[in-house]
Amino acid sequence: MTTFQIVVLPLLTIVVVLTAVQVARRRFGSRFAIAWIVLWAAAAITIADPDILVRAAHFLGIGRGADLVLYLSVIFSFAAFFITYLRFRRVEEQLTKLVRHLAIRDAELQTRP
Repeated sequence: MTTFQIVVLPLLTIVVVLTAVQVARRRFGSRFAIAWIVLWAAAAITIADPDILVRAAHFLGIGRGADLVLYLSVIFSFAAFFITYLRFRRVEEQLTKLVRHLAIRDAELQTRP
């Protein structure tokens, strides 16, 4: 076992436990927590046995496991940015509707005698 594995595997275990605690405290939704726990578990498995990534990369026609991780990271980052953008747009639209509603309500209140 390498020094990296000795250091990182216990840290990933702690992160999984902290994620579970946040679910118990209802700070995370269960779907959100499951996604993160799967990510942490996948990281732990590939750190414990790096040859899994090499085999998966070769199966997909990619030369190295590190390249596979890079490609997947870029794809998932773009997806996360896009989802964040969509949420931001939705919040912006809701805020616009709320401000319009308040402006109309205030204008109606001011026109009453």
